Amino acid sequence: MDTQKSKLDTAANIAIILVCIIAAGILIRNNFFPQRPAGGPQEAAKGETLAELRGVVPAGANTALVMALSPTCHFCNDSMPFYKQLVDKRNQSGSPVKLIAAVPSPQAKDEEAQHLATAGATMDGIQPVDYRAIKVSGTPTVILVDRQGKVLSVWVGKLEGKGEQEVLKTL
Repeated sequence: MDTQKSKLDTAANIAIILVCIIAAGILIRNNFFPQRPAGGPQEAAKGETLAELRGVVPAGANTALVMALSPTCHFCNDSMPFYKQLVDKRNQSGSPVKLIAAVPSPQAKDEEAQHLATAGATMDGIQPVDYRAIKVSGTPTVILVDRQGKVLSVWVGKLEGKGEQEVLKTL
């Protein structure tokens, strides 16, 4: 009877250890290797045409850099010196590329205008845009788009040296 109880205890302990290992594996996978659900948010892709972006490019312009911003996004606020640099370079070079700030709602328009003005980054326009329609899942996102709404390039997140240089070269 003692050997049978001992075998049963050993089997129970092994089962508990296996359950713990499986649970730890699931926790590690979900926390360190999250997977995007199918049909979840997607980013705009180069070459894709997004109808919502047609209305963002000002009349007479061939291309625009659309900066999807949010007043509550600290990366957007941290990027204000770069947006000022964009405005300054565009103005100095005489580039025809328009600079448009896209905000997630009409209510955010005034607040973002104030942030941009304080930073000295006066855009050609600030437009409320449905971020889902232009496939922006996070801010800041910079999209180079033509007047037909065709995405020419996309940069996501706070840009550093190389990313900033890529955007500046579009002017």
